[in-house]
Amino acid sequence: MTEELLVQLIAEVEKEDPVDFANLPFDEQMLRGLVCKLVSRQLSQMEEAHFSPDEVIASLTASIAKLVLENLVLNARLLAQQGHGESARALLERISRQAKG
Repeated sequence: MTEELLVQLIAEVEKEDPVDFANLPFDEQMLRGLVCKLVSRQLSQMEEAHFSPDEVIASLTASIAKLVLENLVLNARLLAQQGHGESARALLERISRQAKG
């Protein structure tokens, strides 16, 4: 998968769930391009290593789970640092309820 295609796919996903860059002093398009380059490189390395389709899915699923966990921890930490410990707990409880279906 090319970087360009990933950039297009991110744009489609962000239509429903935009990333909040919170006025960070970074160019949003540059960050998207960088992420897409890294993911594209990871996919190419798996291809070059002759990963089976199941191995690719397992690797990508593990990467997604790690990134979601990291995002959750960073959001909870930010809320706690801002004095919103209860909001952090509420966030975790809401996500827990969603995970249960």
